[in-house]
Amino acid sequence: MALTRNDRDPKIVLFEASNYRKEIILMDTSLLLPDSFWPLLLAFSGCFTAPSFGNFCAVVTGWIQCLGRHTVTNVALASGELHRRHVSTFHRFFSTAQWSLDRLGLVVAGLALTFIPGSQLIVLLDDTLARKTGKHISLASMHFDPLLSSARRPFCSFGHVWVVLSLWVPFAFSHGQRGFSLPILFRPFVGSKRGGQQDAPSRPSRSTRTPAMTDPAEHLTKLQLARDMVALLAAWAGERTLELLVVFDSAYAGRAMLEKRPKNVEFISRLRMDAALWTLPPAQQSGQRGRPRRRGERLPHPADWAAAQHEWERLQIQIYGRTVETLVFTKTAMWYVALREQAVKIVIVRDPSGRRKDEAFFCTDVQAEAACILQTYSARWTLEVAFRDVKQELGFEDPQQRLELAVRRTAPMACLVHDLVLLWKAGCYQPGQPATWVERPWYRRKTAPSFADLLTELRLAAWRQRLFDLPCGSRWSKKSLSPWDLAVLATA
Repeated sequence: MALTRNDRDPKIVLFEASNYRKEIILMDTSLLLPDSFWPLLLAFSGCFTAPSFGNFCAVVTGWIQCLGRHTVTNVALASGELHRRHVSTFHRFFSTAQWSLDRLGLVVAGLALTFIPGSQLIVLLDDTLARKTGKHISLASMHFDPLLSSARRPFCSFGHVWVVLSLWVPFAFSHGQRGFSLPILFRPFVGSKRGGQQDAPSRPSRSTRTPAMTDPAEHLTKLQLARDMVALLAAWAGERTLELLVVFDSAYAGRAMLEKRPKNVEFISRLRMDAALWTLPPAQQSGQRGRPRRRGERLPHPADWAAAQHEWERLQIQIYGRTVETLVFTKTAMWYVALREQAVKIVIVRDPSGRRKDEAFFCTDVQAEAACILQTYSARWTLEVAFRDVKQELGFEDPQQRLELAVRRTAPMACLVHDLVLLWKAGCYQPGQPATWVERPWYRRKTAPSFADLLTELRLAAWRQRLFDLPCGSRWSKKSLSPWDLAVLATA
């Protein structure tokens, strides 16, 4: 992709990508973004009307440049556009504007295909909790908090739980490390518990409290939400003859998720060590009366298989960015409780050092290799890293929206900005050159940049272009601080 400006009219740029050439009129060419970032934003121009696309560019700019809490007002302040757009424009962009969050996610998926070899996409699925405070927050309820809970004492927090579907991309600048996760589809899970009395007294207010939820009977489970996103991505991938390999933990390994999956989708997940396994049903004999059998003979539990197994296969596999040696053996059986239609490939793993308990994994593709199953499942950890990055660096939990549509859009915008930062770095990276980042002397063994390094690099690239390496005839002054500079300092 290439972007060049028209010398006669600075508001017109020429966009060239894969034999495509188009002049696009930009109303906000002064936004603090490097020229190398604009082709990514232009890829989303078909998802918005012209005014909404300008607001989208301003929101992305403000989200990247915001140095404090990523509330909508702080994002508006950091964008430097408050002298052109009223602050309510940023709120209306999330609460009333006509655009589709799923469509934006699929555009990100299309941009990521350039950096994914082959025709198989590794898709990661998990959920995360965004803690909130205040009874006026729409769709918020009490949820189990895994970070604050212990084995003996579970703990619940008030907020939103987001079910997230992401793509695993092995970017070249990661230098063979764990790769990166790009969240693309999002669904909020609405719980049934509000926490205490729903009409509990709060601070005096004359306004009517916003309803937090609809009828609990209409709420979808996490598995139903995940299945909806997998079906959406599978339909998009089917148009491009791509196959999906969906990875999730045991919480999503249920019948609602596994049965009747799309033809171009396979699943990999963890298997319970006490799972009830069966052989395939025998063929019905000629003249046999009654309905055909659905399952065969009962098999031992995976734990019993592991205890009775004496011959294990040694494997050298690449997981979590390093090479490890493990002991495995495989079986094929039916897990009838979760999948009644076919058998699954089961891989039982043992740590040669004996420090970890035996574990079991399964794949719906019975032809898959054990090493492929384990390496693919290990990529799921990159989604946990992405959750940490969007919460700590991009304020995933910061927006305090009261309207339902705004809640469904605002927090996922942090994930989309996360994706754009990674795609920008991948587009600028030249194969073979060493990856560089802002040096932190306390990390002596660091071999690949983190997301915080990439975000800092993008900000510095924008600041250099705007503040230090200004083109001739620029209307920005080097001597005095612009309104944007003062706005960024105000968000810190």
